[in-house]
Amino acid sequence: MGTMMPTDNGTEIRLNHPSGLGGWMVLVQIGLYLSVIRLLFMVFNTMIPSFQPDIWDTLTSPDSSVYDPLWKPALIFEAVVNITFVLFSIFLLVQMYRKKSTFPRWIIFYYVMNLIMLIIDYVLMANIELVQQMDEGGSMQDIGRLIISCAIWVPYFLRSKRVRNTFVN
Repeated sequence: MGTMMPTDNGTEIRLNHPSGLGGWMVLVQIGLYLSVIRLLFMVFNTMIPSFQPDIWDTLTSPDSSVYDPLWKPALIFEAVVNITFVLFSIFLLVQMYRKKSTFPRWIIFYYVMNLIMLIIDYVLMANIELVQQMDEGGSMQDIGRLIISCAIWVPYFLRSKRVRNTFVN
């Protein structure tokens, strides 16, 4: 059975079971850091330039040859979602290193919401003619990767002994 040790919140952990941020949790940490970097890169190299007056006007003005009424909501949606996910990723890193007991629920929410937001973004962008012409299937690959990611990480955070023994504060 193993020796039990009480934690601050009244739960107990088994001393002979894995705990800490090692094992598969290393991949979660790397993934969160890469998400912050990737999203910041996207915000600064794609989103912010899209809101420059010349590009914004080209995409959102009815007189433009590339105008589509969905450009404005799609660009605003992407900007809000990307900035929110940068902040959410940083929040998760802080929660993880503090070993907060709420971290597993928050990261599951993060994975699922990431998938939902990507699907919404895909639907929005797929209805813009210019994007349809340029799409090479990358968005569907991203959705597929996120489905696989959710299929791996959600059960991990729900069932892992390491997770149960680590996030106790």
